[in-house]
Amino acid sequence: MQRDWGLSCLALEEVAPPRKEIISSKSFGAMVTSIDELGQAVTSYVTRASEKLRSQDSMCGAVHVFIQTNKFKQMDLQYSNGLTVPLIVPTDDSRVLAGAALHGLERIFIEGLRYKKAGVMLLDLSPKSVLQGVLFDEARPREPGVKVMAALDALNARFGRDSVTLASAGLAPRWALRSGNKTPCYTTKWDELPIANAR
Repeated sequence: MQRDWGLSCLALEEVAPPRKEIISSKSFGAMVTSIDELGQAVTSYVTRASEKLRSQDSMCGAVHVFIQTNKFKQMDLQYSNGLTVPLIVPTDDSRVLAGAALHGLERIFIEGLRYKKAGVMLLDLSPKSVLQGVLFDEARPREPGVKVMAALDALNARFGRDSVTLASAGLAPRWALRSGNKTPCYTTKWDELPIANAR
């Protein structure tokens, strides 16, 4: 006699659920002392995070930016701080998100320190399909910004990451991690797999 336990098969998720927050952060290849270079790094991280935001069809309601010195250099003055900048209207536009992050950076930056790391977090994420308006905010057309971001994503997908980026990200930044120090991507890129020749 076969018993019916009331169990049903659950299909495995084929698509990962949307993230609740998106973080983009890295340590610098060289110590950074100027707010201009920190701003370039922050813009670069926002660009990366907003690409992920758009890929999951979400909007961001707040941007958190943080910076820190090298805690392993005990002779240096130590500092770590962050600030969350709320947005009036949720967006996925890299330009708006970068502007908010740079505004936050100006508030927490201290001159004369040697910074080792910076990063951004996109918070208060919500699906594009449930975007709510703001009662006292004048309705603004989103279509031009949507088209600009779609074009930017398409160009970077076709010609490679950072082929087109925001001007505040700078050109050939000194702070970027030097590729000579990067561990090969053995598990994610075919062209970086080690090759063994048989004789």
